[in-house]
Amino acid sequence: MKKLGWIEKWTLRFTVVALLFMLLSGFEGMLMRSQQYDINSLHGMETVLNSIRPGGTNPSTEDLYYAMLTAHPIVGIYGFVYMAIFGAFYFLVPYLVKKPVKHPKLVVANFWLQIIGVMTCWAAGFFGLFNALYTLYWPLPVAFDRVPVIGSIAFMLGAAVIMVNILIFSYNIFKTVLSKDHNGSYTVGQFLRAAFGIPRLMKLFGKEDKGAVNLDYNGMPVFIVAVARGSIDTVINAVVLLSAGVLILVYGVFALLGHPLNPGAVDALIYKNIYWWGLDMVADGNALIYTAGVWYLLVPLLTGRQLFGANVVKTVIMVDLLVSMGVWSHHLLGDTAQPIWMRLFSGQLITWGEIFTMGLTLFATLMTIWKARPVKMSPPLKFTLGSMFGFIMGAIAGIFQANVGLNVVLHNTQWVIGLHAHTLLLTGVGTMLFSVIYTLVPMLTKLEFKFKKLVDWHFWLWMIGSVGMALAMGMAGSKGMLRRTLYTGGEFTPYTLAAIIFGSILSIGFIVFLFNLVSTLGLKNVFSLIIPDKKQAAVDAA
Repeated sequence: MKKLGWIEKWTLRFTVVALLFMLLSGFEGMLMRSQQYDINSLHGMETVLNSIRPGGTNPSTEDLYYAMLTAHPIVGIYGFVYMAIFGAFYFLVPYLVKKPVKHPKLVVANFWLQIIGVMTCWAAGFFGLFNALYTLYWPLPVAFDRVPVIGSIAFMLGAAVIMVNILIFSYNIFKTVLSKDHNGSYTVGQFLRAAFGIPRLMKLFGKEDKGAVNLDYNGMPVFIVAVARGSIDTVINAVVLLSAGVLILVYGVFALLGHPLNPGAVDALIYKNIYWWGLDMVADGNALIYTAGVWYLLVPLLTGRQLFGANVVKTVIMVDLLVSMGVWSHHLLGDTAQPIWMRLFSGQLITWGEIFTMGLTLFATLMTIWKARPVKMSPPLKFTLGSMFGFIMGAIAGIFQANVGLNVVLHNTQWVIGLHAHTLLLTGVGTMLFSVIYTLVPMLTKLEFKFKKLVDWHFWLWMIGSVGMALAMGMAGSKGMLRRTLYTGGEFTPYTLAAIIFGSILSIGFIVFLFNLVSTLGLKNVFSLIIPDKKQAAVDAA
């Protein structure tokens, strides 16, 4: 392996830790599937876990299940996905804008703070039995007769660290992109005008915004435009979830001190609307924009052809940003307190706009591949196409449930979390991140993956496993199997067994990938990424 530069080494370090979090998240997912199949299947493991838990507490199987269910998305999303994004973007953004990272020390801070935040949330479930079922959303704001106070406080502190860390990352990315070639940088106002296309709009009316940031139609790479606009959603998401976490933290501290606050002081409907508006900035905003940006970058790179409709695509990204700010009410379609006009307008009609923007994104990238024929089906391109399939499948499931009529049947079932969310996260985002890893590892290390056939095995096992598991969960949801519910009967056992089988196939594919990656990099090099040597630590501290 060639000698790595500073940022290259940190990119690989983020990647390795992200994959470890993915391993933990997958292990948790399979444990929960096993409990759904047979609630007593993990009795022996629970006995061991209880023996090492401080205080001698012996929580029930249900307590452990719901605590794991609460921590699982934190580990998967903020551990795996965000760590991988941090590492990839910290290399790709400076590489494309031809500027160094503005604040190198913040890269190191991002790495450690994300690990601390995620592991604190995980420990709040494992040791503190925090089992709010939906992280910051439930209870509203805190029901301490059911949720442990200490666990709640620990979880909110961990979540606060994660959200602050995301803001630090966004700040560093913004400063890197917006820094001028000479001293100084663009103002926030200039950036926001460019991000929302105001200079372009002014030009249509015969006026010119002379202070416009070179971020819209003036030669910036499409990937950078996507990162900049997607990061607006990232910031909004982090601020809203941070605020919700602080609110619950305040309630928790007062409860711990023996002076509980009145939960009724917070209007539940207003809280839910603000919360879902903020959360959707990631779920339906920057997840799509960041993913589209990666496709816009990888497809031309892998095919050797300029992106089809590049200038139009920049407008599509802007429209995606605008649409993402108006779709949150599709999470409240089953909430009768939500005004019907908001459920129809925001929850259904505006949500359909995501299909329009994603359709244009797919059209532009697939046309690029079509015009580049003949195309070599390299591993990154194969995984990129798999990612596109995942987004198509997950989006179609999402449009079904984003319907005021059908949502009556599908709301809060395994359809939502299985066929929609897990398809987007595993088959969509997860496969896209693998395509990035298969691209960056040879680029950074000058090493090709050691076992070519294992790449194919990884692809097909991952695709078959993720799609099969999502379909099994979705079918169970269509039959009435609720999410966030531990079933003790056998009504949904066949679907759960199918999910376990396909989840096992998925897991084997991931292990095959890890084996190939470690074999390619070398075990010593992998450990050097996880545990920095003294010389590297001295450089980082400088």
